[in-house]
Amino acid sequence: MDPRTSAPQIPLHLTALAILSPANAPLYVRSFTGEQDELRHYHLAHAAVDVIEERIVMASTPTKPADSYLGLLFCMEDMAFYGFQTASKIRMVLSVALVDAMIKDADIVAIFRAVHHLLLQAIHNPFLSLPPSFHAKHAVSSNTETEHQQRGQNVLGGKMFGTDPDDIRPEWLKGSGAFERGISKIGGMLNGGR
Repeated sequence: MDPRTSAPQIPLHLTALAILSPANAPLYVRSFTGEQDELRHYHLAHAAVDVIEERIVMASTPTKPADSYLGLLFCMEDMAFYGFQTASKIRMVLSVALVDAMIKDADIVAIFRAVHHLLLQAIHNPFLSLPPSFHAKHAVSSNTETEHQQRGQNVLGGKMFGTDPDDIRPEWLKGSGAFERGISKIGGMLNGGR
């Protein structure tokens, strides 16, 4: 019998997830313990930013960038905070309820990778970046050259489609049903049996 399979499984309980832009602006904050704790988790995630910055400076050199998984950042109150930075410098902070057993880094990395995958799917959806005022016009309207130029000018001339991590807007993530469902599913699976 393999001792690894007979070891008791310690259920993880996610308490919060925060996604921050490269400039440390909040893109998404989700509290899995209730909406009343969202502000508290937001402030604690911002406290983790200082630790993330320190880890990145200490672990990276000009020839070797820092790893994406930053490990356990700190423990505060009844939570452990873990950090992750994508290649485009989007930061994720995950807080997990403290338990009396060791939490495997592989489990935390798997959660970060799943969230990162959802994030990539959401930000690559071109329809989320359209402004709310955008309305398609009927295709059989008048075919004058000036009207075609005028319609195309608004789309092509503006910065409608994000091309940079700093272009990501919080409303894209909150407005993405697939992203919200995916995060809820992750939180539901990892609720620690509660």
